[in-house]
Amino acid sequence: MKCCCPFHQEDHASFIYDKKSYSFHCFGACARNYDIIDVFIHKGMTYLEACQKLFELAGMKYSFGELGVRTKHQYKYPKEVICEDKTAVYNYFHRRKISPATLDYADVRQDEEGNTVFNYYDTNDVLTMVKYRPSRKVRKGENKQWCQKGADTSNLLFNMNRINVNAPLLICEGEPDCLSAIEAGYTNAVSVPLGSSNFHWMEENWDWLEQFDNIIVCSDNDEAGIKMQKEVVYRLGSWRTRVVDVPQFFETPDGKKLPVNDLNEVLYYYGKEKVLDIILNAKDSPVPGLIDFSDIQDIDIDQIDGIKTGIRSLDRYLMKIFLGTLNIITGINGAGKSSFINQLIIQAMEEEKNVFLFSGELPNFQTKNWLNSVIAGQRWVEEKQYGDSIYYKVRPEAKRAIEEFYRGRLYICEDGYPNTRTALMSRIEDSVRKYGTKLVILDNLTAINLECSDDNKYNKQSEFVMDLISFAKKFNVAIVLVVHPHKIETMRRLTKMDVQGISAIIDLAHRIISLYRVQESDKKGQPKLNGSGWRVPPIKDDVLIDILKDRMLGYEGRSIGVFYDTPSRRFFTSETDLDKQYSWDRSSHSGPLPFPPQQLVDDEDEVFGEQD
Repeated sequence: MKCCCPFHQEDHASFIYDKKSYSFHCFGACARNYDIIDVFIHKGMTYLEACQKLFELAGMKYSFGELGVRTKHQYKYPKEVICEDKTAVYNYFHRRKISPATLDYADVRQDEEGNTVFNYYDTNDVLTMVKYRPSRKVRKGENKQWCQKGADTSNLLFNMNRINVNAPLLICEGEPDCLSAIEAGYTNAVSVPLGSSNFHWMEENWDWLEQFDNIIVCSDNDEAGIKMQKEVVYRLGSWRTRVVDVPQFFETPDGKKLPVNDLNEVLYYYGKEKVLDIILNAKDSPVPGLIDFSDIQDIDIDQIDGIKTGIRSLDRYLMKIFLGTLNIITGINGAGKSSFINQLIIQAMEEEKNVFLFSGELPNFQTKNWLNSVIAGQRWVEEKQYGDSIYYKVRPEAKRAIEEFYRGRLYICEDGYPNTRTALMSRIEDSVRKYGTKLVILDNLTAINLECSDDNKYNKQSEFVMDLISFAKKFNVAIVLVVHPHKIETMRRLTKMDVQGISAIIDLAHRIISLYRVQESDKKGQPKLNGSGWRVPPIKDDVLIDILKDRMLGYEGRSIGVFYDTPSRRFFTSETDLDKQYSWDRSSHSGPLPFPPQQLVDDEDEVFGEQD
């Protein structure tokens, strides 16, 4: 249906009635949507009369509260406090440097008992809440503030009835702070109604707050105030909010530093000009998680803190295991992953960087026995025999010194403690915060309960890896995660795609290092059929360390050969590496160790240890 718009003069019909939605729309000058209520109101009815008329036309019964029928909660408005004397209020706020003129402007009153009365009005100047506060120092156990009994509390803002919506709005934590701003000349100020932890006022006043393009937040310098500031900025939008930088201290002429908690104390200690200055120069609130690219500190990679592996030939390429990174260690069973990890742990402690260790497969005593051998070295390890079996044990006199070396440097998850992802991440964070941990070792991924079903395993792995990377960056720690490879049919060196799990592990990790135990066939090589050289040269090393991925320095594809010493369980490439003396050992040793170890001498007494 089409007709001329009843809301403006026109010659051509542009007012359309939609039968389906029972609504009207003017496609002419108005360009507005209407419903039947709007039409009735245009004819001079009130909203209530329009609703009554609509019910009558529809032949429906209705009730708006008459005859004792209650259709909704009736707001209980407070009673106005008749104020004939403000002496106590004037005196109290005089001590807080707030003048009678400001108190009168904000309609602050006094009750019969001398308490301060804060009147809360809506934007139509209707009194919605009366709030009280003692006009003196609050005694211990006494209420600091309370609302009028018998009336409902309001989530409106103090002083909002005097606000210019076209000017920047200052939101304060309490009424005295709002009054301090007004005293300093900034009258476009409000305060929250019921404390810093209550945020219902935002919901109640959302439409009103949406009118402001510029909002300034002023909270107290305490934990509750900081939380309030963050919440307000987050919910009202960082793009339009700024925060007042309240000074932490006021220095007296004699050099004493007095703590400053809120805007009223700024007024008390510094005066009006300072209050107005920090309001007008409020700081932009950054978008959470974003920084200006120009503010990033330019750091050369060799200046980034990290931990060496302790294997010199490998450190020539990796430089170090950098803090803030996730590093994957992989390899088939028996390749030497545990030995590599142990040397890294000891090197970290040697560099005075504390370590967190999760060893999901071995009991703690076995982990310790293995680590003891590596840190002790050949000079402090003695050979033991049980039946036909030979094993190695650290001498008792060395153990005592090694125990002290561990203390306060290395922390390991207790046997039997929950190995869920949630519990593990919580322990890691506690370790970082309490003990200053810089190296986190997780051995291994499959031993961690990701709290998921097999159907959801790969998604949870991806989430876990991303959590580790975020954690490494946030707390500036190096994380080393041991990941088993996929089951392979033949003994061979691994590629990135052999890493077990989802592509996120490969894609997101900063480095992937694979260990390969050299086989006897590898050591023999494959000569050319004509006898003029090698089709596949023999490998003289015990273990190959392959850099499968390196985001930091780009040495992807590099391979470093190392030898393995059985008694000490150390990787080494030279006599110096084999006989490395860690700081727990303060002994002066006479003469070098026999080098090369027996296992490195072939039939021709050829030495293979010199790799550098």
